[in-house]
Amino acid sequence: MRGVEFPPGAAKAPGTITEFVAQELRNRIVLGVLPPGAKVPVYELAAELEVSRVPLREAVRQLEAESLVENLPRRGTVVRELSVRDLRDAFEILQRIEPIAARRAAAPENAGVVDAMEFWLRKMQELSDRKVPLVSPEMLEAHREFHFALFRAGGEGVLQTHLCILWNTCERYVMSSLPDLDRQAAAAAEHAELVRRIRAGDADGATEVLAAHLTASLTSSLRYLESDDETDG
Repeated sequence: MRGVEFPPGAAKAPGTITEFVAQELRNRIVLGVLPPGAKVPVYELAAELEVSRVPLREAVRQLEAESLVENLPRRGTVVRELSVRDLRDAFEILQRIEPIAARRAAAPENAGVVDAMEFWLRKMQELSDRKVPLVSPEMLEAHREFHFALFRAGGEGVLQTHLCILWNTCERYVMSSLPDLDRQAAAAAEHAELVRRIRAGDADGATEVLAAHLTASLTSSLRYLESDDETDG
């Protein structure tokens, strides 16, 4: 990530061309630059990002495994449509496994995780103070790294990998529901309280705050998605 000072425990920039391209495509999908149902312009993106088609195709396969894109007959690769079922499924799984990372983050040996979370929490507040739009690459980066710092408490492996995939899926829906200003304010308070509980070593309190945060985010996203479906109908 350009121009960002990385605290201990924060994520580093993508290490391979494929990872870089996958992150760029993922950001465009989550932010709605590539909206649901849109064809992924593979060749145009290869020219724009100045990469060969091989890492781009590998990145597309990675996003297909994450259920962000899909291959359709006679259409090629398109952005996966939003659906209530996918939204509920992704959040339900996240609600079951993210508390594992929260409990591990509250352990004394994971103080570096909390330092990184606090760094990105301050970054989100700074961006908000500067009136940077919530649906923006800068805010997405800060929000993602806040949660990914927590996920790193789970250790490298299956847990962290699946948490990251699920978070990207859920964030796509959260970003679409951001006109809810009350939810934005509540989410900021929940982030701060989560950090406070983890810093205090309060594993039970941290998991309670996290559960409430995920439930509220799901409710807000469902309300927006279902109202949007009614409008389309």
